[in-house]
Amino acid sequence: MAMGIIRILAAIVLVGASAQGATAASAPASTAPVAELKNGTPVAAVGGKMTLQLPADFVNQTREDANAQNTGVVVQLFANRAHPQAVGISEVRTVSGDANDTSDAAFNKMAQGALSGLKTQFKNVKKTGQTPVMVNKHKLLRIDSQQEMQGKAMLGTLLITPYQDRVVTIQVLTPDTAAGAHDALVSSILGTLAFH
Repeated sequence: MAMGIIRILAAIVLVGASAQGATAASAPASTAPVAELKNGTPVAAVGGKMTLQLPADFVNQTREDANAQNTGVVVQLFANRAHPQAVGISEVRTVSGDANDTSDAAFNKMAQGALSGLKTQFKNVKKTGQTPVMVNKHKLLRIDSQQEMQGKAMLGTLLITPYQDRVVTIQVLTPDTAAGAHDALVSSILGTLAFH
């Protein structure tokens, strides 16, 4: 099931990112090195200016061919092969003037775009929560949801924030039968997220 999540997650992250109202511009892949951590999978975004750590059982499933990704969108995909969980990270250049706008109006616009993206990929999408979250003095929008994928109920969490000249979306998907694992993964991501 994890590979099915990966396929759909790639489309969701792309659709969700493009639905956020950002204009497509050429965006280089995040190639900055991240220090290896003993107990996790290090992840870098925005050219290494944003980092986080996933649990060690997550494997990078990102397509190596940069031409396979949409212009102006950088997508990274990670799957937990032991458990059917997936994490997608997308970066989209912001519209001029929107960089680092974390106002309620900007977050509401991002939330509407993200939910529209989810509804094009999943059935029975239901938003179960929307709250601002502070991580190291940086504001993110957290959107929790329930949806159906291939007839199975899924939990989803989106963590969205403008940073530098991009909107970054971290998406977590877990079967609804593993709510504890979902909450633990989201907490782990928030606990290791850093802005440099």
